[in-house]
Amino acid sequence: MKTYLLTAAGVIFLSVIVSLVIPEGKLNKSIVFVMRMACILVLIQPISGVFKLKSDPLDEPLFDYVYICKVYSENQSEQLEKILSVTFKEECDCKVDIIYKEGNFRLNSVEVEVNTRNEKIIEDIYAYLDGRGYINITVYAKSS
Repeated sequence: MKTYLLTAAGVIFLSVIVSLVIPEGKLNKSIVFVMRMACILVLIQPISGVFKLKSDPLDEPLFDYVYICKVYSENQSEQLEKILSVTFKEECDCKVDIIYKEGNFRLNSVEVEVNTRNEKIIEDIYAYLDGRGYINITVYAKSS
């Protein structure tokens, strides 16, 4: 209630100041009309709450975090495939899993399927990802 009263007083005070400062003429009438409408809207704000039919929009999440995580994961997977292809000269299929937790997007896991059975390359890719700060890393050879 205190916030409402301060807002109403502020709008009315601003309206009075503006009407005193602006010069006479056609523009004066328009500005005074707008300021009066703002005062009326602020004053009837509590009444509009009585007629509210919908639930509070803040109860529903503003973003679809599942979709955002999916798109973010796909993008990160594609970029990691490009990086590994250039770095190790091997084609890989990557799956980076991003989750939304505690207000942040976080890396959940990384899965890399290498198109070769060369254990040295698999170990090098694992070490590379570990050195870059990836967690829950799985690197394996593609099955035939």
